[in-house]
Amino acid sequence: MERTVIYRDRQELQSADLNNMQDFGRASMDHIVRDALEAGKAYSGFSATKTAATELTLSAGRLYAGGAVYARGEDIIVDLFNVLPLVTRKRVAIVSFGQEVETDIQPRDFLIDAQTGTTEPQSVAMESLRRAEISTVAGTEGPDPSYPATDANVTVIAYVLLDTSGVVAIEQWQATQLPNLRNIANRTIALENWRGQISGQVDTLRTDLSALADRLAGYATKAEIVELTEQLDELRTEVYAPGAYIYYGTNHFLTAEGSNIDHLSFDAVVEEGIRFPRAGAETSELALLNPNNVYIANSSGFVLPKYAHGVRLDLTGYASETRLAQYTFETTEIRQLTRARTRRRYGNSMVVCTNSRWWRQGTYDLAGNVFRRDGETWEVTNGLPDRMPNGARVPNGNVHWIRVRRFWIDTYEEQYWDRVTTTATINGQQVAQTFLNSQDGWLSQVGLYFSRKAAAGDVTVLVTETAFGMPDLSRVISRTTLPVLDIQVGAISTEVGLPSLVETKLPITPTFLTAGRRYAIVLVTTGDHYVAMTNIDNGVVQGTFFVSTDGAFFAGNLVDDMKMRLYFARFERTRLSVELKALQLAGGILDLDVLHPGVTPPACRTDIEVQVNGAWVALDGDTSGPDLSGLPAILPLRVTLTGTTDLMPGFGLTGSQAVATRPKTAFTWVSEARTLGSPTTSVKVVTDLQHFEEANHDCTITLLTGAGLTGTEAADVVEDVVLADGTVRRTSIFNVTSVSTYAVKIVGSTVSAALPFLVSELIEYAQS
Repeated sequence: MERTVIYRDRQELQSADLNNMQDFGRASMDHIVRDALEAGKAYSGFSATKTAATELTLSAGRLYAGGAVYARGEDIIVDLFNVLPLVTRKRVAIVSFGQEVETDIQPRDFLIDAQTGTTEPQSVAMESLRRAEISTVAGTEGPDPSYPATDANVTVIAYVLLDTSGVVAIEQWQATQLPNLRNIANRTIALENWRGQISGQVDTLRTDLSALADRLAGYATKAEIVELTEQLDELRTEVYAPGAYIYYGTNHFLTAEGSNIDHLSFDAVVEEGIRFPRAGAETSELALLNPNNVYIANSSGFVLPKYAHGVRLDLTGYASETRLAQYTFETTEIRQLTRARTRRRYGNSMVVCTNSRWWRQGTYDLAGNVFRRDGETWEVTNGLPDRMPNGARVPNGNVHWIRVRRFWIDTYEEQYWDRVTTTATINGQQVAQTFLNSQDGWLSQVGLYFSRKAAAGDVTVLVTETAFGMPDLSRVISRTTLPVLDIQVGAISTEVGLPSLVETKLPITPTFLTAGRRYAIVLVTTGDHYVAMTNIDNGVVQGTFFVSTDGAFFAGNLVDDMKMRLYFARFERTRLSVELKALQLAGGILDLDVLHPGVTPPACRTDIEVQVNGAWVALDGDTSGPDLSGLPAILPLRVTLTGTTDLMPGFGLTGSQAVATRPKTAFTWVSEARTLGSPTTSVKVVTDLQHFEEANHDCTITLLTGAGLTGTEAADVVEDVVLADGTVRRTSIFNVTSVSTYAVKIVGSTVSAALPFLVSELIEYAQS
């Protein structure tokens, strides 16, 4: 004890001395509780259980308030009949507060005459008790009632949800429960064990990152590769161009550019080479075989494995409140990005063409040609370079492609793109909180704290990328509306832990956030709401609170941040197969082309599998993939997702396109007409035929000449040279009589649709 009463032999003992002995002990105990356990308000015990339709019982418990301990040693019955709602529902707070009462009344004799020893009996209280009182605070009735506001002098123990018949649910309030030292010790031991398990990996991260930086320093950038490819193309032109010519041109057949697809005899596919056209095709959108699959989460047509919400960023504490209505009312147009797409093509037709390397040249828009759905109109035109994370523009910089025999895969390395967007106009005051995202993950829920709310005014919650550290409303990646009725409000309290400030949890469509990038949570509303602010965890959020005036964001508060919680998806499984509706094609399927929105984070996999002869086989290259030579008319389909409990891939159904095809055994390609500056008497056409086998294939090059290109000229000389990679370079020389206009026609055939070849490149020149 800090203070004690001193007693001596033969010294008079007064009642004040005995009372001081108790008071000094109580004061010291209060100091221990306040300094070491709980300086604010908290409770222990008081477990709430329903014991009747309109009645609940609290077990014995204690209330801690500013160091003082108030107790109830018996069960407390709380009758809620008088606060039942009349029509819908109501929330009631069970609260506690402390007061000192004198109790244990006993008759005691008091000396009234010291000389005669006369006494007089009186009934007096023999005990001073710190008593925890229990009360209720009723909220407003409604279909989805809000939490009632409570005074800062009381401590919330539980919230009870009532309907007209009685108690519906009891929510024991965890925020104000006193932590138990044994539980804290167990959690500390668990953390120390976890630290011991990962220390070997974490402690070496600095060395690993340094080694990685050294290795990356020796690699060329994408921009440098593009520049080298452009220089190679210029050099190649100089090598192949003849000394004197009227016309010279090349075609890598990456796109249909240079092809006369409207010609009556044109029947070919131009896709990284001239290929055999489709004999049959069936296009459909991916769809779940079982829409009620309990192991997945389907949000607006985007599928993820089932998950729970886990807090990853939590801004605790309380500093002040910010009134949203004090800022300028604005009308703002926002642009929402969409998820990027992945395309997988599989089948015997997917033989590799070496001209795919020319995508790097930057002349063609790879994304526009590969990821566009049939009949879709895109916002941008071919040739616009991709926007890189550092803001630079690199032609086709975000597109990654793999070409192996029978299997092609194209992915866009940014999770959200501006190739397909939607725009909207929003009205209201705008505030935003930026934050640094330290780990890849799916943002699944946003927790907001409102200290006051108006009667009207929904809140639009945006997740945006940032530009120059500020929210960028032209790059919105998530948009959700928070109805005003769902806004939860608690009383403002400066006590540690904010026992009365209630979190409003807003689930959103899972939104992938990339590690190391800065994002913003933007609130837009016409309502006179107040948001809570904090200045405790600025080092955690690594961001700034912004307000908007006249459409421009600027720093509104450089000290405080908007109080919020960010929840990320925590998955139940690390591998999940999701069956989809089967693909069908009358006459049989030989090739597949699947395009879908999707995100496959690092260290995760997304595999598309088909069922052949009762076995599931993933689409893969060479001999690893499924054998479709039997031409199945119905092909069961599924997607297998592999990852971790923290990070899993996802794929989109809405906006997807699956094409089941079977190729023809012949193709006809016709070039655009060549109009020469002066007549020519000699035309040379060089074509590269890849995967060409003389025994199984045939390819004839002719010229279309005359009025309306109705005449046909056969080659006078045809020479074949087999290159080192097996490509057949066929040179066709045409000796013609004074031709000013012509077109090239290529006709190819194969003995079997399962044995295709392709024309990868054309070089032609007309000599004077």
